[in-house]
Order: sequence, then C-alpha cells, then structure tokens
Amino acid sequence: MFRIATWCAKCLFLYIVVAILAYKLAWIFVLPVWAAGTKAHLTTQSRFVFMLNYFLPIFAASGFLLGLVPFHRLGKGVTEIAPGLAPMVEPDTVPAIYFAWVPVAFAFLIRFFTWHSRNSSVFGGNNTIGRTARFFGSLNVQTGALLDSRWALDRFLFTGPMLFLMAAAIAVLLRRSILGKPKSAERIG
Repeated sequence: MFRIATWCAKCLFLYIVVAILAYKLAWIFVLPVWAAGTKAHLTTQSRFVFMLNYFLPIFAASGFLLGLVPFHRLGKGVTEIAPGLAPMVEPDTVPAIYFAWVPVAFAFLIRFFTWHSRNSSVFGGNNTIGRTARFFGSLNVQTGALLDSRWALDRFLFTGPMLFLMAAAIAVLLRRSILGKPKSAERIG
C-alpha cells in the first residue's frame, strides 16, 4: 500500500513540477524557438503573442524530447556514487511517467466540460467548437466570448501540462519499446 501511495505522489509531483514550469517558466521553452524564428525571418510576432500562439505545440514537443532522455541512468549513477541512497532510488515496476498525466487530464476534463462562454444561454446547447478553440486554439481563433481572464490559466495550468506529460509518456513508451527495457526498471522515465 505504501508503494502505491508513493507512486501516486510521484505522479502528482511530476504534474506540479510541469505546471510550475508551464505557468512561471514558459518562456524557457518558447524563447529559443521564437529567437530562431525571428532570426530566420519566419515570424514577426512579438515574444508574448508568439508564446500565446505556439506554447502548446512547443511544450508538447519539449515533453516528448524530455521523455526520450533515459532518466533511469541517473538513478543508477546515484546508487553508484552513494550506495546508502539505494533504497530511496528503488525502481518502480511501472514508471510513474506513464500515468502522471492522469491527474491533470482529469482536472482538464472537469474544466473543459464545466466551462461555458460568457455569451452562452442556459437554453443553448454545448458549443464544442468553441471549447476546442478555447483550450487548444491559438490566439488568432479566440473571440470575445472565448477570451476571458481565465484563458491563460486554463492554457498554462491544464492544457499545457496535460499535453507535456502525455507526450513524455509516449516518448518513454517508444524509447522503451525500441531500445528495450533497461536492466532495472526506470524510476521516472
């Protein structure tokens, strides 16, 4: 039971780390792409507008690239340097990264289905296209009814981390299926 609780805590910890990265440090992921695009004359958008438009695909690609990094080797290195820490670096049979996206996906789905437009009527039906545009669309497709003070929070705390963690889980799965499982199961990914 303790292993299940620590495994769930790892999943929630990964989500919290990714949410903080998304909300506070999004420019770390977007700034290099914006700088390269500006230097190559591919974009003339300001850094802020570029970040709002392309944050989701860049953040998902960053999650995929991070998932390709074999973090299990870090745990192996820690146990070689400090053998007394081996019980703390004990590998999981199922890496927590595989299911770290579940809590944020659950929170996203609650927010996705409970959101309603400012211009919607109680008698009107669900506006699925508006929901999809709000949570996944760029700044260009946002209308006055979709864009409100919570739009950035929805994007940076729910949609971005969910896509990041899903892409990282897919990358870990691909890496493990192509390269084979490591000799000891991975701890983080």
